[in-house]
Amino acid sequence: MTEGFTLNDHLVWSPDETSIALAVVRDGNLDVYSVGVPDGAEQRLTTDPAFDGLPTWSPDGTRIAFTSDRDGDAQIYVMNADGTNPTRLTSTSSIEGSPDWSPDGTKILFASNRDGNYEIYVMDVNGANQIPLNNNPAFDLGPAWSPDGTKILFRSNRDGNYEIYLMNADGSNLTRLTKNTASEAGGHDWSPDGNKIMFSSNRAGNFELYVMNADGSNQTRLTNTLADEFGPDWGP
Repeated sequence: MTEGFTLNDHLVWSPDETSIALAVVRDGNLDVYSVGVPDGAEQRLTTDPAFDGLPTWSPDGTRIAFTSDRDGDAQIYVMNADGTNPTRLTSTSSIEGSPDWSPDGTKILFASNRDGNYEIYVMDVNGANQIPLNNNPAFDLGPAWSPDGTKILFRSNRDGNYEIYLMNADGSNLTRLTKNTASEAGGHDWSPDGNKIMFSSNRAGNFELYVMNADGSNQTRLTNTLADEFGPDWGP
C-alpha cells in the first residue's frame, strides 16, 4: 500500500466475538479472511487478484468495510460478512484507506490523500456526503470511533513523529494523548466502555503494547518481548 496504512492495524473481532477478520497473504496477494473463534475455521472473503485488506465490521456484524485497489487506486468497499456483494463506496484517483464503522452503523471514517496529504474523512455508509474532519499538512491516519460515537482517535506526525490524538466527532477540540520521541504507529483501539485505549509504541526500542486512560494519563506497558507487538483490538 503506502505510508501509514499498516496491515497489522486491522485484525478485528466481530461484534458477537465468534470470528476475527484479518488480511492474509495467500496465493501471492492479500485477501480478507474471517477466522472462527475458538475453532479457527477459515473463510476467504475476497478473491480478487488485487490488494484487499484493512477490514472493519459493521456494528451488527452483517457487513465488512475494507480497502482494495482492484479498480486501480486503493478505495473503500463494503461487502456482506460472507464476502458477497462487494460494493465500492469511494471513487477518486487518490488513496482511500483505514475505514472504521460508527457505533450506530450510519457512518464510516476513513483516511484519504485526495487533498495532497492524508486527512480523516467521514461518509455515509452508502458512500454519500464525504466530508473532511481535519486540515493539516501532516499525515493523519488510523481513525477509530469511540464506543459512544462522540470522539475519534487517530495517529498523526504533525508534531514530528507519529503520536496518538483525540478529537470530537466533528473534528473539533483536538487533543494530543501521547508525547514521546518514539513512534506510536503500531495500531490503537478503544476499550468497549471507552475508558481505556490500547496502543503499540516503539518507545522501548521495539514495538510493545501499552494501555492508557482515554485522556492519555497512566500509560502502562503490557508486553515485554524481543519481538514487535502490533495491532491491538479489544474484544467486544
